[in-house]
Amino acid sequence: MLRQLFSARPANRSRKLRFQILLLFILGHTLAMAQGMVKSKADTVRLSRFEFAQKQTNNGSDCICSITNNSQANTATIVLTGAPDSSTITLDSTTTFNGTHYLKPGQQAIAVGNFAGTIITVLNLSLLNVVIVVMLFCPG
Repeated sequence: MLRQLFSARPANRSRKLRFQILLLFILGHTLAMAQGMVKSKADTVRLSRFEFAQKQTNNGSDCICSITNNSQANTATIVLTGAPDSSTITLDSTTTFNGTHYLKPGQQAIAVGNFAGTIITVLNLSLLNVVIVVMLFCPG
């Protein structure tokens, strides 16, 4: 018995340990996936000059609206409508959502809030051929 404890040969415990680690990994992965995480893709569209996008929002759920100016040198002019109250939903937590906004080259603007079932409209009114990327996500 003393000879087995101090032997240089690997014991059979390593196989048991590997099996236990594998079993714990599988169990942990199963528990993590069973928490109901849902993967979904948001509606994303590229808008050229004088094009617009609209999205019907869900009543009672928060929506995310992201607008990005992909231009390297030109300012984008965008018009946003659809916020139920002009003061509840803001763009980048500073200006009201509804209205005309200017995005510098490479700038992104994000608005998050409950649009109460209204239709969000994003219109590209840039003077030059500036392309903007609009992402609208309303879960539920």
